[in-house]
Amino acid sequence: MPLQRTVPQDTSETSRQVNNILRNLRGEQFRHSRNVQRVPASLPTSLHINNLPTLPINLIYPTAEDGGRNAAAAPLGHHSTRPDRVAGPDPPRSWTTLRSSPKIREVDLSDINSPAWRKHALDLVFSPGNVSVRPPGTSASLRSLQTGEFPTLALLSLHVIRMECSGYELAKIRPYIPPHLRRVLMRHSAIHCPLSQIELNAICGEEKHADGELIVVGPHATLRSDHFRRIHSSRESVPEECTAEESTWDSLATQRSEPSALFSLTLLSTPLTFALSDLPPTITCLALINIPKPVSLQRLPLYCPLVSLLDLSYNSWLVPASGEKLLQDYPWTKSRYLKVLGLRGCRVTSTLLSQVNRGRWDDVDVIH
Repeated sequence: MPLQRTVPQDTSETSRQVNNILRNLRGEQFRHSRNVQRVPASLPTSLHINNLPTLPINLIYPTAEDGGRNAAAAPLGHHSTRPDRVAGPDPPRSWTTLRSSPKIREVDLSDINSPAWRKHALDLVFSPGNVSVRPPGTSASLRSLQTGEFPTLALLSLHVIRMECSGYELAKIRPYIPPHLRRVLMRHSAIHCPLSQIELNAICGEEKHADGELIVVGPHATLRSDHFRRIHSSRESVPEECTAEESTWDSLATQRSEPSALFSLTLLSTPLTFALSDLPPTITCLALINIPKPVSLQRLPLYCPLVSLLDLSYNSWLVPASGEKLLQDYPWTKSRYLKVLGLRGCRVTSTLLSQVNRGRWDDVDVIH
């Protein structure tokens, strides 16, 4: 009798049944183990969350110090919560140190010749929100210098030029450095390594400033008594090679790139060797910080009517009663464009604030 051929069953259905049996057995074993351990039957919700952030917590959520600093800038109704637990291991120590900027110690601020004190003194002039400085478009190197971010390649190159070149060499390579980068170099040097008189003249050149800005840090450098008179005379004199017949594309580009007026003047720890009447009326940012001798400021609005930022911080001659009287007698009503007034290290009274803001639609931001 011939044997009948048996038809095999579906293997996929058989494997599915086996998987269901194994899954039920694993579930019974898991529930039995939890009953033995007297653990609640329901799992905590944190184990079911699969969308927790995987980046380090310090890079996602601000610290308490950063949160307090940015609380005023946050919109209403927006609350940033910092969770107690995030996925992944703890971040490396190098990641957290790069995010938090080192704090300036009081010992560093007590030395007026230290870079920390100079950076603190020039903070108001170098602030990113200072719109009184002329150029509307700020370069990346200047933004990194202002906000304390990682330095750009241009800023690193300027630092190498500053440390390796002498005043004579700076004068030779000055035509090859654009005006806005010479301005960045001047600001960087004012904090870390102030320019000497020869180096300052080499960077400024015939314009006597870099991209509309001039920063003099003493006792390394001082302005000549005829500095601004020489600017007026050089502006009035027209060189013969700039005639229309002999002008080239390169010369026209150079003339248009060079600023023709001074917009920002900063004197730090250096005496005032010139008369205020010599100041150009185009100045919008004027900083006289830690000037050793008193300065008569009553006629300043007449000479510089466009000043929107005036910084008189850390002047010892403004602290006594004579200095308070000097500030009260200042014609604040004539400074119509004044928006920011720096009086750090000075005694600011309510009477002085009322005199500064008298007759204004918008109050002056007094920093003290």
